[in-house]
Parts: sequence; C-alpha cells; structure tokens
Amino acid sequence: MQPKRPILLVEDPEAGEQVARRALDGLGIGDRVVSAAIPEAIPYLREQTEHRPCVVLLSVDDTGDNSLATLRTIKQDDQLRSLPVVVLGPSGDNRMVNESFGLGAAGYMVKSPDYLEFSETMCTLYEYWNLSELPK
Repeated sequence: MQPKRPILLVEDPEAGEQVARRALDGLGIGDRVVSAAIPEAIPYLREQTEHRPCVVLLSVDDTGDNSLATLRTIKQDDQLRSLPVVVLGPSGDNRMVNESFGLGAAGYMVKSPDYLEFSETMCTLYEYWNLSELPK
C-alpha cells in the first residue's frame, strides 16, 4: 500500500540521511520520500499547498537546536501547524523528548544506530501514518 501523500524526511545530509533513506527504500517506499535539509524544509512545505506530505520525519542530533527550531516554525505557522511532525532523535534524552512534545510533535522515535532496529521504527511509522486520516 502506497502512502496517499509523500513523506518529508528532514535531516542533515552529512549526518545520516543515507541510513534513513536506505531503511525507507527497504520498505519499498523510497520513491514516495522527499528529502530536505533543515534550511530547505520550511520553504518546501510552504510551496507544497496541494501535495503536502502526510508526515514530516524530523531528525535531530544531540543538541537538537536547528531541528527543533524547524519544529517550532512549523507549529507556529497557521498553514503548516496541522502537519504531523515525528521527531527522530537520540535515546535517553528526556529533555529532547519533553521539548519536542512541548513544541507540538506528534511523536518522538529513537533513531537507533542499529540498522535493523531503525528499519523496524521506519516500518511502524510508515504503517501508522499510511492508515491515519489526515487534515486536508
């Protein structure tokens, strides 16, 4: 089953887009994934008025500064705030989890360094958002 709308993967290309992309390709949905570096994400979302993604996967590093600023911008924008944003971040960082939810994240998933575990996470995310009813 193909997602109704694309998935937006927002990640620093230097920091691991290849792993996320490989996991999504392994699910057979790599062609439905649009990638954007952090500075490109907001302009991309604002341009996509008819074909917005079904979910934004926002990858954060240990500091989360730039990524969480992107989440904050999405949730403060009247036209973008209904987009579900799932943060993919480090394990065991309660501050990052709390801040992500406080800013309006729809979920926080651990970005495991283990490829198989990360692939399972991507599979779960895909299945959930593919079945979810989303705002138009």
